[in-house]
Amino acid sequence: MAGADRQLKLTDLLSDKHILLNCQAEEARQVIDQLTALLVSTGHVDPAYAGDVWRREQRYPTGLPTQPVAVAIPHADPDHVHRSALAVAVLRSPVPFGQMGGDGSQQLAVRVVFLLAVKERTKQVEMISKLVGLIQSPALLQGLLEVKSAQQALALMAGG
Repeated sequence: MAGADRQLKLTDLLSDKHILLNCQAEEARQVIDQLTALLVSTGHVDPAYAGDVWRREQRYPTGLPTQPVAVAIPHADPDHVHRSALAVAVLRSPVPFGQMGGDGSQQLAVRVVFLLAVKERTKQVEMISKLVGLIQSPALLQGLLEVKSAQQALALMAGG
């Protein structure tokens, strides 16, 4: 596999198997559980990762007030991560996530969720930073709301 000094790119973490379009959920925990299940099915994480992510989300919310729709970037330490991956949910209707930088009382109506699972603890901040850069594009976020297939979403993110 690649050496430890190799630059990890977001596109390295993406797979159409980890993209959930028209996701139905009532609350943040359900979205996290559904995305974790995708990563479990491909051997990227253990089922326990969902609990780690949820506990972290309650203490350090990850909702961001991006335009045209709010996003969330839930993640956790790599204790239950086997291989790095990024899972994406485009929600049918908004789900409340606490706003990043707050105590969770300020809720955002999130439509797109990026569940980040990074095996190398030292690369987690770098990958979050790259993801935040990607979601600064209103065209990308609007495009994700309109794609009809996981392959289209993957192509949009890879080109963005």
